[in-house]
Amino acid sequence: MLDHSEADGWNRGKEPDLKFSFCSTGLKEEPLENVLNLAEEIGLQGVELWAGHIRGFLDGGGSLSQLRTLLEQRRLHVPAISEYTCFSKGKQESASELRRIRTAAVWARELGCPRIRSFAGHRPSRSVLAEEWDAVVSGLTEAAKICRSEGVRLAVEIHNNTLADTAESLAALVRDIPAPGIELIYDGFNLFVDHLDPVPVLKRFFTDIGHVHFKDYHWNHEDWSRSEPVPIFQGDADHKTIFRTLLELGYGGFISFEYMGNTDQVVSNTKRSLAEIRHFAMEQQPERNG
Repeated sequence: MLDHSEADGWNRGKEPDLKFSFCSTGLKEEPLENVLNLAEEIGLQGVELWAGHIRGFLDGGGSLSQLRTLLEQRRLHVPAISEYTCFSKGKQESASELRRIRTAAVWARELGCPRIRSFAGHRPSRSVLAEEWDAVVSGLTEAAKICRSEGVRLAVEIHNNTLADTAESLAALVRDIPAPGIELIYDGFNLFVDHLDPVPVLKRFFTDIGHVHFKDYHWNHEDWSRSEPVPIFQGDADHKTIFRTLLELGYGGFISFEYMGNTDQVVSNTKRSLAEIRHFAMEQQPERNG
């Protein structure tokens, strides 16, 4: 169970203590330093770093100490390191994924990052047999232990086409992984694409949620490739209700904007989303304090 008590900004009569970042997974073609510069220019407080960006920086001759300095110079935090692990593609691949988790956990410790992002499998929960479920649970359990050994946490993203795609599968996953277990990364849009209501899931699992992703689209359910990314309150997933619920529940961590596309699209959607959320939050304040 996570403690969200630090997020009580509304009770102090000011804007809630939320912080904003973006996912560098949407900017994979950009060098890491460019990504950090863009985050600073947009006015974000953090960057959720794709493991590939860190790996590329280190392979290019950089060090974790230098990366930490680059972040400090821009006053940027790293709320999560995003790995693409799922523990459902066989023993050999799972062993490789655990090695990557171990490396990412060391990076996280050195960068002051609290969590590593993972997926739970790569197929919908409704399609998974018991053997695959057990393999994913085993892999996540071991990955969580590795993270704890470095003083960080493993966070499973709520995502369609994984074992973390419905309220029922989430409950089973949290139950089956021994305490202190895993965190969850909440992404309401990933539920919306499966025609699920994101808000009940947020309320039910709030105490397990350590981090949040925001993105929105004009979504084409018949042909996902024809969907159009748009700023957070202009899409189909009703993020106003999601955001209002986060405030009501007392969330005060990071929200990472997770837009894909070319650099201009990612930057534009992030900027406009940030402006919309800040305006909406201030509109809600008198109502909540009154």
